[in-house]
Amino acid sequence: MVEWVPQAGALYERVHQQYVGGARKLESLINELIGEEEGINYLTATARAKDPESFLAKASKPHPDDPTRPKYDDPLNQITDLVAARVITFLVEAVDRVCEVIEEEFEIVEHTDMGAHTRAQGVFGYASKHYLVRLNDHRRELPEYAVLKNLVMEIQVRTAVQHAWAEFEHDIRYKLDIPPERKPEFDRRFLLAAALMELADNEFTEIDRLYRELAATASDKAPLDLTTATLTTYLTRRYPDAPHAKTTHYAWILGILLRLGVTTEEQLTELLTGIDSEAVQAAMTHRAPAGTVRRLDDDLLAAKGPAYLDLFPDEERRQKILRGRLKALVRAEIIQP
Repeated sequence: MVEWVPQAGALYERVHQQYVGGARKLESLINELIGEEEGINYLTATARAKDPESFLAKASKPHPDDPTRPKYDDPLNQITDLVAARVITFLVEAVDRVCEVIEEEFEIVEHTDMGAHTRAQGVFGYASKHYLVRLNDHRRELPEYAVLKNLVMEIQVRTAVQHAWAEFEHDIRYKLDIPPERKPEFDRRFLLAAALMELADNEFTEIDRLYRELAATASDKAPLDLTTATLTTYLTRRYPDAPHAKTTHYAWILGILLRLGVTTEEQLTELLTGIDSEAVQAAMTHRAPAGTVRRLDDDLLAAKGPAYLDLFPDEERRQKILRGRLKALVRAEIIQP
C-alpha cells in the first residue's frame, strides 16, 4: 500500500460524518424534486456516504497502466462516489422522467447510459443510468447545502427489476472467486437473466398501458365513495395519458379532497366541471409529464383559485409552489387575478 493511502483513509474517517450529513441532504433533495414537486411514481430514492473501509479499499487500488503507482493521486477529490444516491422505479417510463429532473436540477459532470451501451453491443445486461453531478449554481449558494457545495456526487437510476439483477450480479461476480473454467457458465446464466429482466420491464410497461386503457374505457357506474382505490381508477380515467403516482400520493390528495368536503366521484366531477385540464397543463411549467395526482392538484387549484392555498396555512413551501402555479394560471387567463 502506498505510504500516503493510510493518511488519506485517516483523513476521510475524520470527516466522514460530514459526508453522512451530505448524503442526507441529497436524499431529501431528490425525494423533494421527483416526489413532492413532480409526483413521479418511484419505489425508493436513497443516498449514502461511502464508509471509511470502502474508501480505503478504493483509494488503495493501483493504476491500471502502472501497478507501481496509485490509481488516485488525490482520492478525496478524485473518488466520485463519496456521496451517492440511487433511485429505483417500477417502470422504465419513470426512469426517463427521473432523469429529466436530474438533468434539469443538477449540473451534469458525466452521464452514462449503461442500457444503451449494452444494446449497442447487441447483448443483454446492466441497464442502469449513471450520473456524476454537482449542485446547480443556485443551490451552491444556499447555506443548507454547504456540505455539498463543490462535491461531485453519483446518482444511479434504474427499475426495480434492473436493481435486483445488478445487486445479485455484483454479489456473485465481485465477492466470489469464480474459477476460469466455470466463468462461461456464469456468464451465460447472467446473460439469460438479463434478457428476462428486459422482458419483465417491457411486460410491466404493457400491463400498465392495458390497465390505463381499461380504466379509460370502463362504462360509467353508479357514483362511488372516494377511497385510494376508487380515486386511482377515477384519475386514470380522467387523465388517461398521465403516468401513475405513488400510492402515498393518492392518499395525500384524498385527504385534500376531504378538506374540500369532496367524498364521492360525483362531487369531484361536479367540482371539476368547466375546468379545461389540457389548458391548465399548458399553462404550467412542469419539467416532465405530470402524473395523475399532480394533474388533479393543478385542476383543483384552477377550480378553487386562491382559496385553495387556504387549505395549507402551515405549509410554507407548498404555499410558495402553489403561488407560482397560480400566477401561471392567471397569466394564461384561466382564472382571474
